[in-house]
Amino acid sequence: MTTTRWASRRVARRAAASTGARTLVNGEGLAPNRQFYLSRRDFADQNRKAVDALIEAVGEIDAWAKDNTDAVATELAPSVGIPAPILAVALRRQSYGVAPLDAAAIADQQRVADTFHKLKLLPKPITVSDAVWKPGS
Repeated sequence: MTTTRWASRRVARRAAASTGARTLVNGEGLAPNRQFYLSRRDFADQNRKAVDALIEAVGEIDAWAKDNTDAVATELAPSVGIPAPILAVALRRQSYGVAPLDAAAIADQQRVADTFHKLKLLPKPITVSDAVWKPGS
């Protein structure tokens, strides 16, 4: 017997479904599906205007992508190896928008950090809010 397992997010899950694969387990209800932009603190602190401009530009591109999912899928398909029609479905289900982390996102990440600490994946407790960068400050 051959078993194929996919540990996946939305796009890969959609691609997997097209091959007849089935979901064994997923992360629904465990943590929201959020995406973050990360930087070293010293870089962000020393380049605040550039970081603000970058976030604004990403927001503009994101807004365009939300309204042009077929074009985005066609452009990305060859580089990610997923057929454009499958990728387009996943892109239409994607959430869009760039925003600073709000209290809910910080609380969710704090729960993850606390769990990692309990599991000894982090050597000491961390306070997520201490690491959150505030735009324009």
